[in-house]
Amino acid sequence: MTEPSIMLVDDEVSFVETMAKRLAKRNIDAITAFSAEEGLEKLAAHPDLDVIVLDIKMPGMDGIEALKEIKKLAPLTEVIMLTGHGTIESAIEGMKLGAYDFLKKPCDIEELVDQLNGAAKKKRAHDEKIDAWQSFMRSSTLKGIMVPLDEYATVSENANVLEAIHALEKAQKAFDPNRYPHRAVLVVDDKNHVVGKLSQHDIIMSLEPRYKETKEHKNSALEHLGFGRQFIEAVSLQYSQWDRPLQNLYKKALEQKVKAFMYQPTEGEYIDVAASMDETIHQLIIGQHHSLLVTDGGAIVGVVRLTDIFDFICLRLKTMQTVASSEEKAAS
Repeated sequence: MTEPSIMLVDDEVSFVETMAKRLAKRNIDAITAFSAEEGLEKLAAHPDLDVIVLDIKMPGMDGIEALKEIKKLAPLTEVIMLTGHGTIESAIEGMKLGAYDFLKKPCDIEELVDQLNGAAKKKRAHDEKIDAWQSFMRSSTLKGIMVPLDEYATVSENANVLEAIHALEKAQKAFDPNRYPHRAVLVVDDKNHVVGKLSQHDIIMSLEPRYKETKEHKNSALEHLGFGRQFIEAVSLQYSQWDRPLQNLYKKALEQKVKAFMYQPTEGEYIDVAASMDETIHQLIIGQHHSLLVTDGGAIVGVVRLTDIFDFICLRLKTMQTVASSEEKAAS
């Protein structure tokens, strides 16, 4: 392991200079700061520091307050607290706030070097795991996770609801049984271009068209008069939505056209096939989408679903957990 990058922060100038010289003889170069404020400024300029050796008792901002700020600026940087007589309680408080360990002043140089190496090893292990995760996320492509368009359920915009149901069932039966089944149908025009989506929710709504009317008039006079949602829903039921659902279900499924109930995707529901996994996750979560249409050169080539991304993240976390467990066993 290369020598750790460290910073000494203490208001005792002679102590800092002496320790820096002793560390230099052991090939450990230290940045020095003589106040917590100066230390934070130098940390901002060197955010990749492995370890900070921080005195607890200093004028102005003390070590505990500085520790809190350090963890905000550089959460992975390890901190070794230096404590004098009467500040053991503060050192323990520092440990609770995330400090690696504490040493009593004046500390033995060899003990300090051992602590520095241990803290740096811990910090670099965290760095490696984060680097591995980011590399994996960058190298993982949508193409390997998305559902190709020819495996997804599709139906003509001129089809009826029953045909949409059959298309969904057919795609579900043909789909990989180890993956989460489809819950939506893509709607295509006569040129086979995707023009909309039809979810299970939309299909059920289409069998009682008055739901659509209720939804369109949700800001009705009843709401303006201050009536609550439960009262409004009770009124809707009184006007016999689904009053004889089974009697007319088949007829409605034949009569209702997909075009009337499909959902037209917004601009935020398209993503390029070259997008990173980070971008995909961000777009799904921020947009609160269940799926995104994947494009390549403007043409839709597949669908990436929230369930696929969730499975991807779970698998990756389990892999990392296995690696971490193996490393712990090897270390012990």
